[in-house]
Parts: sequence; structure tokens; C-alpha cells
Amino acid sequence: MQAVLKVEKTQPIEIKRSQKKKLAPPLSTDSNSSISSSASGTDAEGEGGGVSQKGQAFRLPSSATLFYDAVVDGQVNQTGRVDWIVNDSGYRLYINVPYAFVGPFVFESRGVVDKYGLAPAIYWTQRGEKPPRYSRFDRDEKGSGKMFFTEKPEFTPDILPGTQDRFSLMFQLASLLNGSDKIDEAGVVREIPVVDYNTLEMWQFLSFGEELKSDAIPSLGQTAVRHYRLIQRATDPYKRQVDIWLAKDLEWLPGRVRTLEANGRVFELVFKQRAN
Repeated sequence: MQAVLKVEKTQPIEIKRSQKKKLAPPLSTDSNSSISSSASGTDAEGEGGGVSQKGQAFRLPSSATLFYDAVVDGQVNQTGRVDWIVNDSGYRLYINVPYAFVGPFVFESRGVVDKYGLAPAIYWTQRGEKPPRYSRFDRDEKGSGKMFFTEKPEFTPDILPGTQDRFSLMFQLASLLNGSDKIDEAGVVREIPVVDYNTLEMWQFLSFGEELKSDAIPSLGQTAVRHYRLIQRATDPYKRQVDIWLAKDLEWLPGRVRTLEANGRVFELVFKQRAN
């Protein structure tokens, strides 16, 4: 096990006046909405020169459509698709992973960028024919506010600074690494408040540092990656081990995600190719 050197808490990001900050818009929770449509928002800050907020370097990865092998217990099952779209209004992340017999697993996260980085406004997930489950971030102009869950309507915790959903967190990490790949050397633990479909908890990711010649992503050959592992939480009823490899050649977007379930089953998404 990698020794822990220090814990990195959520910090504000550097914001330049030339960037337009957007407040989170009221977003439709229609699970059939098109991935190509963009969220709208209202300007929270005008244009100009210089830096309006000092903080951690941060740069969003470019929009991309990525394809992944969906692997179950070492066997390639289907091809999953990830659409990552960024524009002046914010971002949209859409993930569709088909599985035989049970139907697709679909996840979507939409939001904007605030002073702590990605700021999801809505996150929903659907597995097969089951009804979708929504997590809504009701943010105010300062980025705080309340969470609302269709799965647990009586539970309305406060939104913590830098709160992510379970998939936007990988793109938050990618944006921080794009800002500076000097962060999170081996042994650093990064804390991120994370929302799932009925929880808001502090997750901790242990960094194994940058591996310059890793073969964790076969389609990229030997390539530079940053490996993070989710530290087990006492409150986690599923006791999953989650490992994330972010690839430098993909602007630090996920190259491999591996989940080891408590029953021994292993689910993976392994980068296959980028759409032209």
C-alpha cells in the first residue's frame, strides 16, 4: 500500500476575467433529452483581463467522444461510449455502457464551472429497464445550496464546496491535471465530496503518482498515466475497490476505470478509441 504523504482538501481554482462564469440553469430531468443540446445559464462575471480569482490551475479537457471496451471478469462484453461536451454554457457528460441481458447502464451529468471547478447541476443514472434516479444540485449564486434526491426525498444535505457526482469527479481530476500535472505526487490523498443517487459523502483518492510508461491502457501502448485509488469508507455498504487511470495522451481523461466488487466480480472500462 502506498504511504500517505498529505491530504489535499478542496481549493478554489484560478479564474481569469476573460472567462465567463455561468450560473447553473434550471435543467430538464427528461432522461430522453439529446446529448447535443446545451445547457444555458446567466453571466455571473463580465469579460476583461487579468485574474479575478487566484487558486489552483484548472483547464477543462477538450470536447471528445470516446469509446471503451466494457469488460466483465476479464471478458470484453460490449463497447461503451462517453460523450464529453464543453462550451460557454458549461459541460455535459453522457455515458452509455451496454450489458448483455440487463440492458444499458446510462449516466448523465450536466452543469457549469464555478470557483471550485466543475459544478454539477443534475446527475441521473438508469440501469436497464429500471426507472432513472436523479440527484439535483440546487445551487445559489455563491455555489452553495441543497441537494435533492428522487431516491430519498427527505434527505436534503448542504452542498459542500467542490461537490462532484461519481462520474464528474474524474473530469474534475482531469481538469486539475491539465492545469498542472505537478499535483498529486505518489502518496497524496485528494478529498472530494461526492454525490451518488442518494448520498453525499467525502471520498478520498490515493494517488500513485505519474507512471511514465504504463501499459494499463493497451490501445495507447506504453503511455503516461496518473493512477488513483478510492480509499475504502466505513460507511460504504458495497465495499468496492475503485481504481482510475487518467491518460496524459487523452488530456488526462479516463483511460481505464476498474471496480472490484465485494463478491469478487470485476467491472472495467478500458479506452479503445476516440471518435474522429
